[in-house]
Amino acid sequence: MDNYNIRQFDEVFKRLDNGTLGQAIRFVRKIADANQQLMSDEELVNIENDYKLMLGYMKQGFNDPQRGDIYAKLAARLRRYTSDLLTAYKTRNMPFFSETLRKAGTRQMPDNDGIKAELEGFVTDAAMLSLEVEPERTEKSKALYRKHNDFMQALFCHIVVSKQWNEHDATIFKELLLSPTTDTNDAQLIVSALTLATMNNPDANKFDILLHTYLHTGDEKVRQRALIGWVFALSAEREYAKSIKLIAGNALDDKDVASELADLQKQIIFCVNTDQDADTIRRDIMPELIKNNNLNITRFGITEKEEDAMADILDPGASDRAMEKMEESFQKMMNMQKAGSDIYFGGFSQMKRFAFFYNVANWFCPFYIEHPEISSCVENLKNTPLLVNILNNGPFCDSDKYSFTLAVSAIIGKLPDNMKEMFNSAEALGPTMSDEDMHKPAYIRRMILQDMYRFFRLFPQRAQLVNPFDNKHFMFISNKLFAGTKVRDYVPELCYFMIKHKNKEALEQLLKNYDDPQDAKLLFAHGIYELDFAKRPDKAVEYLDKLICSAPDNKRAMSLLARANFEYGRYERSAECYRTLYSQDPANKTVALNYCVALSKSARYDEAVNLLYKLDIEYPDSMPVIRVLAWTLMGLGKYAQAEKSYNRLLNSTEYESGDQLNAGYCRWLSGDTAGAVTLFKEFVKSRSTDGKPYDISKEFANDGEFLTAHGVSDTDMRLMTDLTAMQ
Repeated sequence: MDNYNIRQFDEVFKRLDNGTLGQAIRFVRKIADANQQLMSDEELVNIENDYKLMLGYMKQGFNDPQRGDIYAKLAARLRRYTSDLLTAYKTRNMPFFSETLRKAGTRQMPDNDGIKAELEGFVTDAAMLSLEVEPERTEKSKALYRKHNDFMQALFCHIVVSKQWNEHDATIFKELLLSPTTDTNDAQLIVSALTLATMNNPDANKFDILLHTYLHTGDEKVRQRALIGWVFALSAEREYAKSIKLIAGNALDDKDVASELADLQKQIIFCVNTDQDADTIRRDIMPELIKNNNLNITRFGITEKEEDAMADILDPGASDRAMEKMEESFQKMMNMQKAGSDIYFGGFSQMKRFAFFYNVANWFCPFYIEHPEISSCVENLKNTPLLVNILNNGPFCDSDKYSFTLAVSAIIGKLPDNMKEMFNSAEALGPTMSDEDMHKPAYIRRMILQDMYRFFRLFPQRAQLVNPFDNKHFMFISNKLFAGTKVRDYVPELCYFMIKHKNKEALEQLLKNYDDPQDAKLLFAHGIYELDFAKRPDKAVEYLDKLICSAPDNKRAMSLLARANFEYGRYERSAECYRTLYSQDPANKTVALNYCVALSKSARYDEAVNLLYKLDIEYPDSMPVIRVLAWTLMGLGKYAQAEKSYNRLLNSTEYESGDQLNAGYCRWLSGDTAGAVTLFKEFVKSRSTDGKPYDISKEFANDGEFLTAHGVSDTDMRLMTDLTAMQ
């Protein structure tokens, strides 16, 4: 590989985006001269000459009213030439693209009319198979699908590494994708090829095809794939030309399109959270399923466990409880799936090493049982209805359906008879999807996303491609393309979704790109972000104060403001907020208790203690109430009463290690130094990790203001630290 890499192409596009055509031309010339073997520079020479002519006319004082348009057209020509040069560079220097080019060249690709004829001819030939008799029909079917698969594999690769298309190309493929005489599987695969091509080398005409198909096709699977396609095309490492914004503009003013984009953004978050969900399944769900099943899985195969004859005698309810736990764990996993989680990635990610996945097109290919690269597997499974169940009812994406077919085919002969029999039942795959649910746009979109997520996580050469799921790209809704469109209406809803899923980066990007000081919902989201994610309570107070000024009756905002002020150390202000909330809802125990805590932290112990006595009567066994009461009594100097409350805490099953620390303070302030040391030692022991003693001086420093107010000096704190550390 030579010294000119992708970054130098980016420099060209950056200058084109900035409108500095002369600099861009000079940069391209350097790249072209250093890579003369890639492609002819005839078009570049023409661009250079036309630009020199423009400069010459201007120097001579000619006032050309068309100068702006000519300049823009030259920039468009240079962008196109540079994009083609980049494609040539990649196919020569990057293994994925060079291998894809090689596969595209395995057969002579016809022109656009020839491609159209090939696709339409396949549909006709497939329909004619029904007129054949066996065994000729089976043999002709295999030959037809094998020939067509070879063509589609080559076409897919041809599109991925194709150079910039013109408007005629776009028109042909728009017609192809919308034509009822194009097989839906072929249309879907072409859309995926266009997506991969446009993501890695932006092309306005390919983008136009994807958007046009999304807006006009009647095939929901093609439509959803096209939606994901043009959205993922925005992941390109450089900004699109203005033409892209013009293409998308009208569509983004459609409320239904904006709603679907918001839903797509949520589903991408579920993909991004796949590892987190897989950890949850592995840690919390699978142990119960494995522990309570009735099978032994060994390297020699799967066998059924022998029943323990004594089990029901020694523990009559054991088997029922085990079944309940297993069903409960399974239901948790199913609930995750219904919510949108990709629960199968962890298992199926291990099944992508089959030769089937060596062909890049197969990662995106819709599942169909006639696929020639799984025909031998279908033969192995022809005596079971398993494949039909997978195809019609299985809640798997297409990539996983291929994996499952290949994997089951490899082990079917090693399974015990009772498991083989299980595959003949309708419940072989567990919970299945209804036909109605499987045709819903959200479900179709989720399956496509899961296919793509597997590709960008597991494909060996994925690092050479733009990844729409990585940290830089997964928040597509933050793209400048959506600014000022109907998408803006769904931003608050998306913010709350990101808050629920604890995605700091996504929330940060949304708030940064859609900041509106007049939007109450966004101000509230800002407050949550600053307080719970960025850990900047001072900033949270700023946003929430603005919100309260415009909406003083907003209880949720007032509650958040109270907490933000508390964490900021503004206890008086926090107490005032909680007082407002308490006056509105005096029966709310949580609000009342938080009000008392804020009063206590403000050293307004007299006000707090009366309300705490009332709460203690109403909730006599509430440890949180007792905990706050004990601290408040200690603040009042009523150490004997506080000690009784701390004893109640320490003798309960709900005590916390912090209770030992605070009880130690109480003993210390009352003069019982030895008792304080004992409690501090217990606290240190509970907080120590890896054999390293916890440094209690940190706690003394945190509570220094309180201790000093009650007569404890800095020297006393240092001495108590040493006493606690002594053996």
